[in-house]
Amino acid sequence: MLFFAVFFVAITCYRGDIGSFSIDEAVVCVDVDDSAIPWGVGDKFDFGVRQLCVLLGYSGGDDDTVRFKWFFKGQLIHEEVQILGDGGSYRMFYILREDGSPLPVGPYSVQIDVNDRMARKMAFSVEEGPDASVNSQ
Repeated sequence: MLFFAVFFVAITCYRGDIGSFSIDEAVVCVDVDDSAIPWGVGDKFDFGVRQLCVLLGYSGGDDDTVRFKWFFKGQLIHEEVQILGDGGSYRMFYILREDGSPLPVGPYSVQIDVNDRMARKMAFSVEEGPDASVNSQ
């Protein structure tokens, strides 16, 4: 009976394996150029920014599932799932508002899950700066 209890717990708690997947680089930035070089990298962005990007450099990734969860003030605001099948490269994931307006001021985070297991979580914020009134017009 103890065997079945342990077996049941093992099956219900197993959430996948990161396996050979490895995150080589993960940065929050304003955008990337055509060569996948990030610009505007940071963890604090001035109000007026209309999009932010996470550049993910990875190795492995053969048929691994990557889930990006974007949070604003602790609440899930966007989720995206991709299956990686090319053994490694770069991927860009963006957050922006549909109407093109600036991202709201406040704390954000992005969580990267690989095969339903958290691999990385990064916090950043959009803040009012000295020229916020200029950016908001």
